[in-house]
Amino acid sequence: MEATFLITVLSFISLLLISGFTYIIAKKYNFPYTVLLAVVWILLIPLLKIPFFAFLDDFKLTPDILFYIFLPVLIFESWYNIKYSRLMENWKSIWMLSVVGLLISAVIVAFGLYFLLWFIGWQIPLSICFLFGAIISATDPVAVLALFKEVWAPRRLSLIFEWESLFNDGTALALFLVILEIIDKWILNFSTMFGWILSFLSMILWWIAFGALTGYVFSLIIWKVKNVESVEISFTIILAHLVFLLSELISEHVIIGGFHLKISWVIATSVAAILIGNYGRYKISPKVEKYMEKFWSFFAFIANSLVFILMGLILSQINIDFTLFILPIAIVILVVIIARAVSVYIPVSIINYFKREENISKVREKLLAWGSLRGWLWLMMVFLIPDDFKINWWQYSFTPKDFLMAITIGCIFFTLFIKAPTIGPMIRKLKANKLKPLEELEKYESQIQICYTLLEKINDIHSKWHLNEEEYEWMKNKYTLLLRKNIWELKEFLASEKESPKLIRQAVMIHALWIEKQALKILYEYNEVNEDILRYLLTKIERQIDRIEKGLPQTRSEKERMDDAQKTKLFTKILKFFGKFNEESILDNFLRYRAQAVISSKVILSLKKLIELDFGYDKRVIEEVIQTYKWFNLLAESKLEKLYNYDKDITCWLNTTLINKHLMILKEKMVNDLFEKELISPKIYHSSIEEIEEEIYKTVKLS
Repeated sequence: MEATFLITVLSFISLLLISGFTYIIAKKYNFPYTVLLAVVWILLIPLLKIPFFAFLDDFKLTPDILFYIFLPVLIFESWYNIKYSRLMENWKSIWMLSVVGLLISAVIVAFGLYFLLWFIGWQIPLSICFLFGAIISATDPVAVLALFKEVWAPRRLSLIFEWESLFNDGTALALFLVILEIIDKWILNFSTMFGWILSFLSMILWWIAFGALTGYVFSLIIWKVKNVESVEISFTIILAHLVFLLSELISEHVIIGGFHLKISWVIATSVAAILIGNYGRYKISPKVEKYMEKFWSFFAFIANSLVFILMGLILSQINIDFTLFILPIAIVILVVIIARAVSVYIPVSIINYFKREENISKVREKLLAWGSLRGWLWLMMVFLIPDDFKINWWQYSFTPKDFLMAITIGCIFFTLFIKAPTIGPMIRKLKANKLKPLEELEKYESQIQICYTLLEKINDIHSKWHLNEEEYEWMKNKYTLLLRKNIWELKEFLASEKESPKLIRQAVMIHALWIEKQALKILYEYNEVNEDILRYLLTKIERQIDRIEKGLPQTRSEKERMDDAQKTKLFTKILKFFGKFNEESILDNFLRYRAQAVISSKVILSLKKLIELDFGYDKRVIEEVIQTYKWFNLLAESKLEKLYNYDKDITCWLNTTLINKHLMILKEKMVNDLFEKELISPKIYHSSIEEIEEEIYKTVKLS
């Protein structure tokens, strides 16, 4: 028993090692990681027949491990990093592609496959074709998004593709399970049809309540834990798996009025993750948030690598003669390509016709139609089919599951080895990765800033580290020439642009807003603003950045503000009804005005430094933005002055409290730095940290 366990552990570690080296090779040669993993498991199949390497197959990917360990991780990580505001901006496109488009694709695949296979003499029941349509219509975002990043695909295209893939994963799985149940019971009347439709809708709709509720509860739990990264991260792991497991248990055992309450565990986990990633993100301690993102990125990489490579090893054990399926696989690939194109062009045409969102261009339509890679979700759904699954009128020696497995594997190989390598060249040929004028300007601006920073660092090294004159002059000349080159290219670019003053103004305003964002996060880290103010101001800054990037004015029109005020008024009434709303206190006003005063001061200092540097910009534009922020600063200071005159004692006490907290957190960082440099002993370190934390918690909680 012990020897068997050791071999299993060795197999697990070896597969991780293979995945790691595969990733290194993929990065080095700029090759899609998922595609290279597929190549690896093809090479592993004959290798497993050699006795010395047979142990690699000892770690098995069982359905339980896949569904209850790896799948929650992959779903949670994908949805945790989605921004709700951007999701709402594109929700019509995403809904049309992930629900309407998926249903169109499933129907086209089902009927197309049925009639074309019948034409070549294959009598495959329509129900099996519909089952395959549900399986094959979901897309895998992992491989294609990696490609999009490598070739600088448009951000909106990447976002729509990712969100469509994530949404239709859940929709496809729900549709697949309903069709599987229909085939299994096959009692076709009004009552059963109504029950199946209700079952499908419940799997799609119940996640709203269940996923949101669990995500909200865990957000509050995480909020109660402060600055303990291990505990806060643990709660997100528990949430991901608990939602998944509870959804499965409810679907299996909860019956209301004779109706099984179906909850899609994929979508429930997704909703919980998006709620934690947006609402709950502000509950996570600032210094823990960076660890949270790194942990989930690492965890998802391990899970995705193992799932993909283990899927390949499972395929090596499938006893299917693929030579029998060469012609059906070719037909399937053709049908799937046509179905994907139609399922993209129809929804996108509807979206563009009604102009309810930013238009999706013809170039992006082509990329959405072609860039539909398939992966582990397809195989997972096939593995969900019971081994004893049978259907009437089946006349072949192989089982329906073997048939679905063979054509699914054929499609996966086509998308991995034909589609994936051609996406990059297609993006470049269609010039979809071409930078917009504002992006081009930002590129030059960042390069110039980097050169200035490096030159300052070189001078600093020369003065402190006694760099010899020859080396100093060589490095200084190198980056000085690079700086001049970038400035000359920027000036040439601005001279070629008709609207260069507008572009410069946009770039400077985005630079200012970026400084605002960073300053606000620092204030939150030092506990000088509370969660509500952070969320309010961050949302405002991000909305302004989006407006500037779209060529709109930074601030909203009077009509937009009035509409927003009406919505806020209605929302406030709802909160008051439930007793969740309190009028703003002196504390709230003081924190917000003080934050605006501090942030505007930092922006002014940064823009003044920008004037000193030679960017090739018209400095009058920068001065205009500086004057705007001086007015913001004056307005915030005047409001603080009013609060001071209204209640001098409270405002002075609040200011002293904030400064004291700031100093304590700064002291904590200095102690950590001394400990990392081994300048103080562990005993002194722990006692110092305990004293600092005790003093911090003695002060008033700003929330």
